[in-house]
Amino acid sequence: MTLTDKHIVYENDCEKMFLGEKINGIIYGEINYHNFEDVNIIVSPEPFYKTKYADIDTLDYSIYFKTNNKTIYVFWDSAFFSYGLLSQEIDFNETINDYEQKWDVSNDEKWIKVIGSKIIDFKINWEKLVDSDIIYPQSFTLKTENSITIILSASEFKGSNEDYVYGMSDNLLVTTNADLAKELKMI
Repeated sequence: MTLTDKHIVYENDCEKMFLGEKINGIIYGEINYHNFEDVNIIVSPEPFYKTKYADIDTLDYSIYFKTNNKTIYVFWDSAFFSYGLLSQEIDFNETINDYEQKWDVSNDEKWIKVIGSKIIDFKINWEKLVDSDIIYPQSFTLKTENSITIILSASEFKGSNEDYVYGMSDNLLVTTNADLAKELKMI
């Protein structure tokens, strides 16, 4: 697989965005279906991100990394192909948009161990679309100074037992368990 200049620039920009940043907080963004008039779904005031795996959360839209200098917003997008990951630096505001419910998960067990740690490594797992030349960012892998690996993947669980991970999805799977991510083929 050969990356184009666009891919290389994107990876370098993401790397600059993440490297050296100290994680001060983690916010999950889930789509707030109440704001869509054509959707007859009642959304609970409770989050829906839990899965059968204590180490993996599923987000139908985004994750925010609040750092010492900025907020990094990661979500699924179609910058290269639907659906891959995109990241942006933003000025964070709890009400930055009206289509998300936001959950501060900084004190959750999986995240408490990364709060206060610097990101020291960043990689993109590029995937090639079958029978095509299209290459897209399927997952991000971040490593912190205290040896925690954070994996963000544009994928979702398929099957009633959440036993199969399907990539290229309008969803994020998020974990700090690299072994489980490999076992389930998130990375």
